[in-house]
Amino acid sequence: MQDNVFNENVDYLYQVQTDLEAVEQLKRELTEYSNQEKNLKKAIATEEKSIQDEIVQTIRKRKSEIEKAYDGQIDANKGKTRSVRAKRDRAKSKRVDARVEMETADLTEENRQLQVEMKTLFKAQHVPAFCRSRFYYSLFMTKRFSEILTLLVTVLAACVGLPSLMYYLSTQIFFKGSKSITLFTTLTVSLTLLVLFVIYIVMLNAIKIKHYDVLLEGRAIIDKIAANKRQMRAIRNTINRDKDESVYGLDKYDDKLAELEKELNQISEEKQAAMTQFENETKQLLTNEVNDRRLPQLEAMQENVEEIEKQIALLEDDIMNSDLAITNNYGAVLGKEFCTPAKVADLISLMEDGTADTVSEAIAAYKGAGR
Repeated sequence: MQDNVFNENVDYLYQVQTDLEAVEQLKRELTEYSNQEKNLKKAIATEEKSIQDEIVQTIRKRKSEIEKAYDGQIDANKGKTRSVRAKRDRAKSKRVDARVEMETADLTEENRQLQVEMKTLFKAQHVPAFCRSRFYYSLFMTKRFSEILTLLVTVLAACVGLPSLMYYLSTQIFFKGSKSITLFTTLTVSLTLLVLFVIYIVMLNAIKIKHYDVLLEGRAIIDKIAANKRQMRAIRNTINRDKDESVYGLDKYDDKLAELEKELNQISEEKQAAMTQFENETKQLLTNEVNDRRLPQLEAMQENVEEIEKQIALLEDDIMNSDLAITNNYGAVLGKEFCTPAKVADLISLMEDGTADTVSEAIAAYKGAGR
């Protein structure tokens, strides 16, 4: 049998070539199907991710829309509440001021009369009007802590601040560039202190000593006015601490605030119910909507993959069977070396050009040519 094969003509090789090319064609088809399977699986993975992304984005967007709608109502409610509360505070403040004014009316009137009395007294005794001021009493008839502070600040300003200012003006403006700047500056500062001292002594002798009894009466009036003011502040503090607001007639504001608070609680409850419903029902409905719209295409792609996998399995079986058939039919005779389309084509060329008449001669010629 083998000898007969070796003596075959070129038709035998044509048959071998046809069988080998059929196997190669099957392998090309297998490669093509394998590439299709790979690309389709990649497309399926992309589509699955796209579906999940759309589901997540849709759920996030719808949830955000619901929250935004309710949060807008809540913000509007809080804005109204702030407005009503501000109006209530203003109304209470006005009515507290009115209550303070009413409860301190006697003290206010007494202070007014005391000021008139002091003005009349000082005018009758020809005491300068500025002597009625708290500042004058702080400098010349110091008594209370606040007056002591006023005196200390005034002394610092007069004995340190003003001389310092005069020193600066002397060195930078008045006597700048003068050869005797030190002398002139010293004289200016000393003169400033002297003038202040003289003014204080003159006021002390010309006013305080001369009108001492009147100033003492004025001192008593000022102390009485200050005591009345302390009492008025105490009354205001007592009224401010009073927790009973029923006397101010703020019911309409309180009713409105209670109504707004009830509305806020209702909105909050509705928002919670809506979010619970969204989590329990709407989320699944949105997921189903996306799946119903896009899963058919994905399932069709998966069916295509299954069909391709079946074709691949069939091709693999055909290739395996064809390889076995070629091995059994031609491999034992030609050898594995010549069971390729290219080698068989070379043998056919040698026989077609007359170099060999039989298969064995073609093989010998091929090997002899050192191919």
